[in-house]
Amino acid sequence: MANKVTVQKYSFTFGLWIVKAKKNHILQSRCTQPLKCDSINNEGTMTDDSTLCDFCLYEKELELPQLPEMTFPTNSIRLEHENGFGIEFNALEALKLVDSKNDVMKVAISEAWQESRLDDSKIKDVVKPFDWTYSSHYKGTLFGKTDLLSISPTEERIDVEKLKVKSKILFYQDLILFEDELADNGTAQLSVKMRIMPDSFFILLRYFLRVDHLLVRIIDTRLYYEEGTNYLLREHMTKENKIKDLTVSPALLNNPSELWDHLNTVSFEYEKIEFQN
Repeated sequence: MANKVTVQKYSFTFGLWIVKAKKNHILQSRCTQPLKCDSINNEGTMTDDSTLCDFCLYEKELELPQLPEMTFPTNSIRLEHENGFGIEFNALEALKLVDSKNDVMKVAISEAWQESRLDDSKIKDVVKPFDWTYSSHYKGTLFGKTDLLSISPTEERIDVEKLKVKSKILFYQDLILFEDELADNGTAQLSVKMRIMPDSFFILLRYFLRVDHLLVRIIDTRLYYEEGTNYLLREHMTKENKIKDLTVSPALLNNPSELWDHLNTVSFEYEKIEFQN
């Protein structure tokens, strides 16, 4: 019960949209309601995962042998239209897209990562190969009456210059979904920010990876809505470089916002999510 009481909740109404944000502490390292969760798991017929504690839910839903050191299961931003559809950003759905079977970056740091976790109760004999950088091409989770949505490629772009113009901020949230220090050899972090202005709102979901002396990677999903339109613009882009190929100040390697313009684009996707008001 203490888990639920400490949840911080925020909400804001913007036209036909309701925004809800939640914050809480990191995921527990073990089950918080063993009698209840054991009973549910033994029955094997449960359809409502909401009755499991967060630890058991993550154990059930994910195939990863190890989670990020700091995983925030409650942290989320949920954007819901009054017609019953919307999009949510949370750690669980993002981690479902992490490669659970292949170590895509087999370097010395991978061994250091494994050694740092050998005494972890979640790892049995040997750490199974998987993407220990937790790279995820998560773009948010659509929910509700998704049949009312139409998603298609678009030539239209988010007006970045307009977003740079100072405007009154009606609502703002900045949440970390997960973070790992890669055995003190860098960082992997997924965060989500949202700001609502008088005539629009903007969401930035950012995965940032820095493997010291080796690589930096940023995967951004940007979501933009302007009042009076019947669509959202969603841009998904991956940028990365080997650190040895970058000619930037070392301090910049800790600042993804400043680093963004110095990285090579690896992939991109521009979408329009249309709906009926």
